[in-house]
Amino acid sequence: MHDDDVCLGICYSDNQLFYSVNAPGNISEVKHIGAFDFNFNVQQAVVHGEGDSFSGIKSSIRELKERFNCRSIRILSPATEECRTLLPRSVYEDTGERESHIRTLMPRVDRSKLDVTWYTLSNPDQRLLLIRNSDTMKGFRQLLGDIENAEYAADFELGSEWQKHTNISGSFLNVHCGRTYISVSSFLLGKLRGSTIIRFENSNDLPYLWKLFSSRQSWMSGIHEQIYFFGYNAPEIRDTITPYWDGTGEYLIMNTLRSMQVSAPEKTYGFRLERVFPAILMSLNYEHKQIHPEHEDHNRNA
Repeated sequence: MHDDDVCLGICYSDNQLFYSVNAPGNISEVKHIGAFDFNFNVQQAVVHGEGDSFSGIKSSIRELKERFNCRSIRILSPATEECRTLLPRSVYEDTGERESHIRTLMPRVDRSKLDVTWYTLSNPDQRLLLIRNSDTMKGFRQLLGDIENAEYAADFELGSEWQKHTNISGSFLNVHCGRTYISVSSFLLGKLRGSTIIRFENSNDLPYLWKLFSSRQSWMSGIHEQIYFFGYNAPEIRDTITPYWDGTGEYLIMNTLRSMQVSAPEKTYGFRLERVFPAILMSLNYEHKQIHPEHEDHNRNA
C-alpha cells in the first residue's frame, strides 16, 4: 500500500453508520474510528437509494472522503439482501444445473438482474454461491460512484481479512449479529468452509434455529477454536446461543481494540466497538485480495 492510499471502511447497524480510516504504512493502526447517528434505518435508506435519508448518508461519506483525503473505500454489503448456498461440483460445473438452481433460489427476479458470484471452499467438491439482486444494490453503487477505488464486500469475506491481519491458521467461526438475523461463516486452515444467514423474530429462538440449520449444514457443527461475535447485538446473541454449544471453542466479542489487534489515537468511544469491527477490518486490509471469488457480474465498482 502506498503512503497516500488512505482507505475508508464503512459498515452500519440500525440507525448508525460506522467508519474507520487506516494509517497508510501501518497495517495495524487506524487514524480515526467514528460513527454518524441518523433517525432512520441506514441499510434501508441505502438500498432504496433515493430521498433525503440517502442524500444525508451520501453527504456524510463525501465529508469523510474530503476530510481524510481517502482514495479508496470499502463498504459492507447487506447480508439480508443476499442469497447464499453451498452446491456440489456436479451442479456448478453444469451450466443447465447451475442455472436451474439459481432460478429456484430467486424465482421472482429477472435473471438479468441477478449478480452471481462463486467462492472456492476448503472442500474442493463444493462451492459457495452468492446471489445479489442488482436492484437492491443500486443505492450502494450510487453511494460509491465518485470514489476512485470502491467496492462492497460480503460479511463472510471478513474472515479472510482476519486471517491476513492476524496470521491465524486454525479453525474459527464468525458470527455477525444483526437485529433480526445472524450471519455465520466458518474458516478452516485458511479457507472458507461455509456461510449461511439465520433470520429470527425473537433472539430466544436462536438455539432451536441453530440446531435446525446445523442438522442440514455439517460445517456448523465442526470444531472451532475461536468463535468471534460482532455487530449490533453481539453480547446478547452470544449469551443466548453459547450455553447450547459444546463449549470447546473460545467465545470472543470484538469489543476492544486489543481484541481486534489494532491501535488508534482515541482510547474511548461513544458507541459499542463490536459494531464498527467490520469497518476497521476492511480499512486495514484494502490492498489484499478477497477469497478467490469468480464473478459472473463482478461486485467491484473500480
